[in-house]
Amino acid sequence: MPHAHPSPAGHGAHDGNDLRLTLGFVAAALILRLLSFVYSVYNYDESLYILMGAEMSRGHLPFTTVCDLKPFGLFSIFGLFTALPFDGVMVARLAACLVVGLTADLIRRVAGHLFDDADHTIGIVAGLAFIVFTLANGGVAAQGELFHDACAVLALFILLRAMRRGALPSWKAFMASGLVLGVGIQIKQSVVFDMAAIMAGTVLLTMPGRWPTLAYIRSILPGMALLVAASLVPTLGVVGIYWLTGHLDAWVAANITAHQVFYGLSRPFEIDPALRAMWEQAPLWFSAILAALLLGRLTYGDAERRAGLFLLVWVAAIMACIVFLRIASDHYFLQFLPSLSLLTGLLVGRAVLANVLASGTRTGIIGALTCLAFFAIAKEPLIHTGYILWDRVVHGERFAGDTPRRIAADIKPELRPDDSLYVVGFQPLVYYVTGAKLATRFAFTGLPHRDYPGRDGCPWVEQKVEMQRVLDSRPRFIVVEDGIFFHQLDPAVKSILVERLASDYRLRRRYEQHHLHHLYPFERFVMNGGAPAEVYELARDSRLSSAQ
Repeated sequence: MPHAHPSPAGHGAHDGNDLRLTLGFVAAALILRLLSFVYSVYNYDESLYILMGAEMSRGHLPFTTVCDLKPFGLFSIFGLFTALPFDGVMVARLAACLVVGLTADLIRRVAGHLFDDADHTIGIVAGLAFIVFTLANGGVAAQGELFHDACAVLALFILLRAMRRGALPSWKAFMASGLVLGVGIQIKQSVVFDMAAIMAGTVLLTMPGRWPTLAYIRSILPGMALLVAASLVPTLGVVGIYWLTGHLDAWVAANITAHQVFYGLSRPFEIDPALRAMWEQAPLWFSAILAALLLGRLTYGDAERRAGLFLLVWVAAIMACIVFLRIASDHYFLQFLPSLSLLTGLLVGRAVLANVLASGTRTGIIGALTCLAFFAIAKEPLIHTGYILWDRVVHGERFAGDTPRRIAADIKPELRPDDSLYVVGFQPLVYYVTGAKLATRFAFTGLPHRDYPGRDGCPWVEQKVEMQRVLDSRPRFIVVEDGIFFHQLDPAVKSILVERLASDYRLRRRYEQHHLHHLYPFERFVMNGGAPAEVYELARDSRLSSAQ
């Protein structure tokens, strides 16, 4: 039989409980994500966001001094982080923890609107699942997906809260939800797939019968149109800024041309990376599949079954997004977390915890499941972090294992305002932590993309031409990451660099990789903050330090 919905009586008590749960989720996110504060780099994409944010805090519009193809809003967020009088890396990680915790609490609240969850069992499980699984698929870093997930969940919550007994949301709710989604689009454009799922969910949850009638379509179309229109407002505002400042061509290159190149229809879908990313989230996927198979038994009444179907539609929409993007980067799969976490909460809450009467026992089960999942996901990073902190605190190696910080500690005291730096490889954060002048706009790797002209978001030049231009500018320091990018450089391009280093530069220092990166590695495709690197200094500089 369907459960009765909770009475509005005792609203003040519920408000107090809500506040405690909100603070609890934020505290859980901070505690479980503490390991994110140990290294300066957990993901090279995040490094570029921080660098672009720093450029923005200096008054430079994104895409005008550094190349990238992410939207304006993402860099605005990191611009706020780097504008504060604190280390921008630590601020970004702290902000990511807060956003993850608040998103988890919103997921709890969404669960209360989708299902009869008066005791918050479904919502708490879903929220904790969301927090724990942000530690996989590159989510230890302050990834853009963590921020646009927050926008998607908030937009959904606004609409659900406005629904009363199946009634349509008000025009204000549609507009507010659209504006939030529009902000999400300015963090990453793939939020449009979340928007499509949320719009489909609104129809599922509010239509009076099994199929939408003509009268119903007429009643909901204005609201949907308002939501879509409102979602365009942030993007139109950004376009206006670039038009007024005379940089519209830079915006077009980064937000249209680069995407047409990088996500072109001729590019094949990368199935192996997709399967690897899904395997990192396997418990959530298994739970979601079971929830789908048992949906009739796990839900009470037609309204809850529709809510479950909506979550499955949401998962399908993100699958379509992954197929559309093709390259299946691991952090793309963070976009699945809200819907998969809610389905996991439904399964565990109804199939397991609903049969446990004692609240203490339920709390123990939730805690045990959380700890087991946390250990399974983070066991290698946790023991790595413990040993690294031991080296730093006990042995006095202040930046043990952290190559960008070690480089900055070495060369930053000697940098003059006009000194430039050139980084070859996936460590663009070196520019930020040293504060040196960038020798190239192609800061992500130090060169334009080899295979996809224009993919970087700037007018394309050949790698050979850019390498020659950079070296002719005679940057005082050159950092070469001893990694896959340098080793796979076109021989003609690499020879230019190697020959110039031999003739005009001298090796200042080599930074070896800490042995713990081999014993207890982080995720293989994202954690390169401990990669080995060499720093070269211009030999004709009278202040040249002797090679170490």
